[in-house]
Amino acid sequence: MAIQVKRESLDTKARHVSPSYVDKDNVQQLVSSDNQLPVVSVSALRLQEGNSYSIGVVRDETDPLAADESLYIAIAFASGVTPTLNISGLCGGDAVGYLYEDATVTGGTSVPAFNMNRNIPSTSQSAILIDPTITNTGTLLMKQLLIGGNGKKAGGTEFDTLSVVLRPLTTYLFRLVNVNGTSHVAEIILNWYE
Repeated sequence: MAIQVKRESLDTKARHVSPSYVDKDNVQQLVSSDNQLPVVSVSALRLQEGNSYSIGVVRDETDPLAADESLYIAIAFASGVTPTLNISGLCGGDAVGYLYEDATVTGGTSVPAFNMNRNIPSTSQSAILIDPTITNTGTLLMKQLLIGGNGKKAGGTEFDTLSVVLRPLTTYLFRLVNVNGTSHVAEIILNWYE
């Protein structure tokens, strides 16, 4: 049975402190072998706080990614923001994924990040461009092959949950190239918390 704690005063100095937490009913509970301290991952905590975001670019069957064509997302974060970002992507055929740092880009379509906690109206401290004009790709950090098969018999492939911590005030360029020889569905999805 859990022990409920009645708080005497917030300004009382105590010599001995027992770990406790406030439960779903706003009752402070003492941590014990019967009532362990609840823990969540950092990403789950940031989601609950309203600091988790997502953006993606998708080419579906109505507008597939042509052979040798690329999807691009450029993203940069404000001063002091070092997001933990997860990259996922797929292509209906063979593809190559790239991540560049310190890219130089202009134009494209500016889009806001989607807050993954729809109950909290916070906004990401990021600037995002879809399909920008690229002057300089910057430094190649990662290149990943996505083997999906050949031509019209391609089975598709994906990469999922590749995580990286990004620097603030730095433009990162994410690129997915369809190298299969025929048009295929494709996407790049970025999820992060700040």
